[in-house]
Amino acid sequence: METLEVERIEAVAYRGYFKIEDIEVCEKAGITAYVPKPIRGPAVAQGFFSKEDFRYDLEKDVYLCPGEHVLSPRHFGKSRDNVKIDYVNRDACKACHLRERCTKSFRRVSRLENEAVLDRMAARLADRPDILDRRRESVEHPFGTIKQWMGQGTFLMRRLDNVRGEFSLTALAYNIKRAITLIGVPGLIAALQA
Repeated sequence: METLEVERIEAVAYRGYFKIEDIEVCEKAGITAYVPKPIRGPAVAQGFFSKEDFRYDLEKDVYLCPGEHVLSPRHFGKSRDNVKIDYVNRDACKACHLRERCTKSFRRVSRLENEAVLDRMAARLADRPDILDRRRESVEHPFGTIKQWMGQGTFLMRRLDNVRGEFSLTALAYNIKRAITLIGVPGLIAALQA
């Protein structure tokens, strides 16, 4: 933000960079993050409804399941540095018509104490679904090209400073090659002399 001389900045990343702690730090620093949430978890792996199929009601602090039953907070624990709250309704699960698609016994939906950060980001993504397409169009092409043209499947160097140097040289080579493609060698020489 200092380099660009701006108060706020938007950061768009793919699912692999989804981490609640990082997204929370971005928000506190004035960085508006757009990172889609990975669809994962034991329920998804077993073919059951994902957490996104459950709606959270902030005012009542409950979840509504796909069968429209209320899941209330029951258990509080720790998940890394965050407080984790489990929402359940055992009685509703026993009689639910969607049970085979949801759980083997009863369904538990967990929510982190600071998960409102993720709710705000999900709302931003819903308002601007095109932003992820724009990231793919602008970011995936250079990295895919670097990997293909320059055989950069993995880094040859070890240790962070060495890898940074290797990537900087690779990016410089890519940028020069791209500039030659766009404006040609005469245009590049003219720009260097200006």
